[in-house]
Amino acid sequence: MVEGFFEQIPDSRQDWKVLHNIDEILTIVMSGISAGENTIHGIYAFSKIKEQWLREKVRLKLPHGFPSYDTIRRTLGMIDPKVFQKLFIKWIEEKLELKEGEYISIDGKTLRGSGNEEKNIFPLHLLHAYSHKNGIVIGQKECKTDKENEISCCPELLDMLKIKDALITTDAMMCQKEICKKIIDKECGYVLAVKKNHPTMFEEIKELFKGAQRNSCQVYETNDKGHGRIEKRIYYLDTDIKWFCELKEWQGLRAFGKCDSHVIKKGKETVESRYFICSVEDVMDFAQAVRNHWAVENNLHWCLDVIFREDECPILDRNTAQNIAIIRRIIYNRIKMQLKPKEQLCFGKRSCMYDDNYRLRILFSHA
Repeated sequence: MVEGFFEQIPDSRQDWKVLHNIDEILTIVMSGISAGENTIHGIYAFSKIKEQWLREKVRLKLPHGFPSYDTIRRTLGMIDPKVFQKLFIKWIEEKLELKEGEYISIDGKTLRGSGNEEKNIFPLHLLHAYSHKNGIVIGQKECKTDKENEISCCPELLDMLKIKDALITTDAMMCQKEICKKIIDKECGYVLAVKKNHPTMFEEIKELFKGAQRNSCQVYETNDKGHGRIEKRIYYLDTDIKWFCELKEWQGLRAFGKCDSHVIKKGKETVESRYFICSVEDVMDFAQAVRNHWAVENNLHWCLDVIFREDECPILDRNTAQNIAIIRRIIYNRIKMQLKPKEQLCFGKRSCMYDDNYRLRILFSHA
């Protein structure tokens, strides 16, 4: 996997000072992160202990010996994350053929450990594109300041992706006219959550679905039971929206949707209603898109936080934090792409920590 990929990263170091190839340094970093290390000291210590394995099995040459902690730290801070990110997306495109009909969620995640209030350093916030069919991250982009910057980052992230006829989902923050236009321009569709950031539209959609058994509504219901709770979801989709005065301003808008979630836990029932704008006109497509977007929290964010302990990574340097985040997502993708049926991500991650042969196969095979 590494061969030919890390080698494409530009090296801005002065030639006469270079003792260690950038691709070998990144291979060392990836090995350490896969084993659960979250600091450069930890990455260095683990990889130094595994030097013989790196030389004999991974076949690193290391002609000038093992790179020092400072060399690893400086190299990670020197690499341009924008270039690294483009290579990450290129690798995904080479490994996967994103087919028509993909469900792709755009969602942000803050890396809590990368900020420091006393030093007035805001934590790094990354916007992800997540493919539900493949269960992997297919792209990411840094939001410069905070979550609100997702609005401007989303079109830029979409431009980076080679997708067509995909169904894009976002949270309410990114329910914006310019984002709808960008999605339609990419020849894709959308299901976007609506909240009070668009107060007039939000109230009109709520009013529309009062007494939602109207004839024009398509209805679909699901029932799930597990983890001590029973959950019933009722999805409504109304394509009779010619009355909406801003219809032409929202490119591709074909329907309004609602999802009522009824949860019974310990004998108590809670009901939550959510509202959406959609370019799809089939309630089954709408329901699947909504369910998929909710799953991002468990399938991606929870895994990065709990299994990879991302929020515990205390690196404040912006470039270093981003580059390590990219490597972490490469590892996440590699494990997800090679898990056997019924194997879970936590098994793959733990195996990378303790089993040299497993780590070698997951990270460095040509799969």
